[in-house]
Amino acid sequence: MPQDDQGLMIEVPVSDISAIQKAFDLWSRVYSFTAAPMERKPRRRGLELAAIQPQDKVLEVAVGTGAALLEILQRVDKTTVVYGVDLSPKMLEKARHTATKAGFTNVNLRQSDARSLPFDDNSFDVLFNNYMLDLIPLADMPLILQEFRRVLKNGGRLVMVNMSKEQPGITFYERLYQATPVRLNPYLYGGCRPVLMAEHTRQAGFQDVQREYVKNIFPSEVVVGRKVG
Repeated sequence: MPQDDQGLMIEVPVSDISAIQKAFDLWSRVYSFTAAPMERKPRRRGLELAAIQPQDKVLEVAVGTGAALLEILQRVDKTTVVYGVDLSPKMLEKARHTATKAGFTNVNLRQSDARSLPFDDNSFDVLFNNYMLDLIPLADMPLILQEFRRVLKNGGRLVMVNMSKEQPGITFYERLYQATPVRLNPYLYGGCRPVLMAEHTRQAGFQDVQREYVKNIFPSEVVVGRKVG
């Protein structure tokens, strides 16, 4: 299976958008009580580092069933709209229900591909991305990071939480991932494999990039950066 130029990340076996969408439409039925609780520790650390202020205009890319979205809504003023996108309409349906059930109306959710976000340049103070880049093909990563940078305001903050590993080297999980039949991969693993995104974030033009490794059931990283210029 191909790797990136530094040999740090393996490739995903499924890059077809419709296949990924179909898998996550199915995952939406169980995600909130299976994967989401296991992502809680890294997700909350990412939100701490995002340092969201009450008036910040925030975009979450890949809202899933709304776990992080709910915490973002709790951090902003009731009159400040929080924006979110996801590829899966079923995930968006769950996220809307999560926000509505909690009493929030200041939310704007849209179906979108992260490679082409439906927002103007320089729109957001904070962009939060949670367990998405670990299922993205290597070739699409630079495009997505440029989209993240495009929609952020000058000085805007990028925070990404990814499935990861403590250091370079092929892990047991990656070997198992590679050995799994391609058609089963999105359904068994959600298509996710460990990624190391700090250097790619720097290459996309972000400044003050930092990475924090978080020990967890799913070993994870929090990568933060800032748009300058």
